Amino acid sequence: MNDFACGLFLNLIYMSVCMMPIFVCLEPQYGSRENIAAVSCYLWVIMVSAESLLHVSHDVFFVIRGIFIFLFFLVLLVFFRGDPIKKAFLYASAGLFVHLAASLNDLAVWMLRGRAGLSDSQIRVIVSFAAACGYYCLVRFWLKKRVNSLFDQLSVKNAVLLFIFPSAFLLVLFIGSHTVFASDQLFQRGMGDILFFLFLCAMILVLYIMLLNSILELLNRKKTEEELRFARQLIAQQREHYNQSLDYMEQVRIIRHDFRHHVHALLHMDKAEVVRYLQKLQEELDTSAETVFCQNQAVNGLLNEYAARAEKAQIRFSAQLDLSAHVPVDDLTLCIVIGNLLENAMEACQRMKDGRFIRLQARWTEDHLMMLVENSYCGQIRQRDGKLISSKKDGGLGILSIHRILNQPGDEFDMDYDDSVFTAMVKIVARCGG
Repeated sequence: MNDFACGLFLNLIYMSVCMMPIFVCLEPQYGSRENIAAVSCYLWVIMVSAESLLHVSHDVFFVIRGIFIFLFFLVLLVFFRGDPIKKAFLYASAGLFVHLAASLNDLAVWMLRGRAGLSDSQIRVIVSFAAACGYYCLVRFWLKKRVNSLFDQLSVKNAVLLFIFPSAFLLVLFIGSHTVFASDQLFQRGMGDILFFLFLCAMILVLYIMLLNSILELLNRKKTEEELRFARQLIAQQREHYNQSLDYMEQVRIIRHDFRHHVHALLHMDKAEVVRYLQKLQEELDTSAETVFCQNQAVNGLLNEYAARAEKAQIRFSAQLDLSAHVPVDDLTLCIVIGNLLENAMEACQRMKDGRFIRLQARWTEDHLMMLVENSYCGQIRQRDGKLISSKKDGGLGILSIHRILNQPGDEFDMDYDDSVFTAMVKIVARCGG
């Protein structure tokens, strides 16, 4: 394989490394991956061939390649789904690994020159191909999952900060490889400088991996802590509801015990006194009884809690639930889903001044529970990558909690909205032993 063919293959390998993160981590919006890759390869081959055929100088071709890489990134922005900042992060990461691979090529050429029976160009192709295979494994089995998890949880501001890190590493490596650590100067200064440059490249790679792992671990820890906090609040609410039920049962027992005394007193009163006595007794019964929204005690207690909060905040609250005490869905699932939906509805209503309302409907149909929560809101919706995102500081952990607990086949969770009403729709299939 002559030098021209080696140069062509080398450039194709570099192009594949630039394409790899976005092609592997994102889904195409128009066309297919194969078509986009084919068009990209054709354009890249034309550009590289033009350099040799037209005898373009290295400096001019460097500028042309930079323009092509920028235009190529714009193509990826259009043809793949995802936030621009996420695509920019993946593209900067690709550039970082391209420069790391180029530095590795220079070292391999210096070490194997005249020893392996291969030309410099052939050595570069072999080393670049091996590095590209390793990079694909890194992207496919490590980077893809972490990047998707990170950008699903990070705010726009934090996502921009995350993009700065690979960009800064790329800038340091790019400037260093063209000035102090240029290959022609580096090999003249000796093994000490070469080892230092290798150590710098290794540290950049290690810092990149550690950075993503650390940020993802912090986000997961924060999410877990928030879910634990919510679980503690839910347990505290259920304990309070249980105590209220005990108090209510005790009041009923006392009323039943005293009922014969009431009857005895009524028998010795005239009509006017009987009316006043019964009115007073009715008031006492009304204040001691809570509203019955459904037959499920845990859900009923939770709804009474939110009904009281809504009344205090002057929010119209209505709930129509057809839930028996033996619905085949565990109380924890029901309370987490309903509690999170009502909590989000309450916060949305509290941002408004007038026309605030919350409506909850639920009924059991065949083998699943259908639930609908409607609430007024200010009409402002935030979206990222076509998905609704929360405006709360915690990033919408309630929604994440609902997605996490609705993990059975057939479970569904969807949200819709118009100018004034936000709607959350939930389908929960029967749980064994629920």
